[in-house]
Amino acid sequence: MNKLLNLPITDLTRSRGMAVIITANRARAGIAELIANLILHGPLFVIGGSEWLPSFALPRLVRRKTLEVKSALSRLYAVRTSTCYRMLDSLSNTASLGEPILILDFLHTFYDADIPYSVRSYKLRKCYDELNRLAFYRSVIVMTQEMQGEEYDTFSQILCSGAKKTLYLETEPEQISQPVLF
Repeated sequence: MNKLLNLPITDLTRSRGMAVIITANRARAGIAELIANLILHGPLFVIGGSEWLPSFALPRLVRRKTLEVKSALSRLYAVRTSTCYRMLDSLSNTASLGEPILILDFLHTFYDADIPYSVRSYKLRKCYDELNRLAFYRSVIVMTQEMQGEEYDTFSQILCSGAKKTLYLETEPEQISQPVLF
């Protein structure tokens, strides 16, 4: 979680291009903190690839850093996508110019077994084209969870092939402390 907080936020949001962040787990607490830090620096557009967005934790995290909670939260624009079709639709309907984009659980929408693999692969390549179009004009940060399997290997190679930066974040080991006995 602390590794997400130590990312160079200004490097990720001030420069054009696509950065891919691959996490070993969902890192939800770290993602909420990252979003809070990003909206304190300016507007942010978030596309959620799963049903989770940090809507309850975010106001508390922002309140810890500023008293202008409503002003900071008004700089956040969020869209949820539940399928690869909606992900492509959201990306293709996003204007080229504007605030940085943070995409959460990007590859999650492409693991739906009800959709044929060839269709998911095609939609991923189209999403990749849209990500490159957006990254030409603005900062795009794509987060995904590392998984095991052939589909993940193929999909992550496609995603990481055009990234300006690819960051792998592992979970930090839990700190064990010896209780005081006396």
